[in-house]
Amino acid sequence: MSNDMSQTVPPKAAPNGENPRRGALVYVVVAFALIAMLAALPFLASRPRPAPDFAMTTLAGEAKTLETLAGRPVLVSFWSTTCGPCMSEMPSLIAVHRRYARKGLVTLAVAMPYDRRDEIARVVRSQGMPFDIVHDADGSLARMFDDTQNTPTKFLIDPSGQIIKIYVGSTHFPDLIERLEGMLST
Repeated sequence: MSNDMSQTVPPKAAPNGENPRRGALVYVVVAFALIAMLAALPFLASRPRPAPDFAMTTLAGEAKTLETLAGRPVLVSFWSTTCGPCMSEMPSLIAVHRRYARKGLVTLAVAMPYDRRDEIARVVRSQGMPFDIVHDADGSLARMFDDTQNTPTKFLIDPSGQIIKIYVGSTHFPDLIERLEGMLST
């Protein structure tokens, strides 16, 4: 009997009888597909598309609709009283609102369904939030806006009613400011 080590030994079958190389190939294909989908998210999230025809009532009792806000840029910001990143970026959001509200920006801060109304009011007072506050108590607004579940999430709507940018997670404020400057400079 020869001790020839040049012969290829077939891979041992897994306990379930499958070839382990095939399993590894499946993992590689799935990983590649996930990476491709994640890479496409910024592109898909930034393609202009019509904003939902929303109707919301602020905590002050004012009705806000897409139709009544036509001709103005609108920033719809989903936030939560228990969201650390929301609270961390609130001073920047307040500063952007103060800078651009006099030029026409409407900021609608939409608290999530799981937030308590009394806690929303407390945070609004403590943060000095100068924009319109809405409590999405039944979750209908979050469903209208891409079934938003994560906070902070912001939808920038241009004066023609198109969503031109979605910010998921911490907001890139230099990009937001650049887009607002472009819309409000004319």
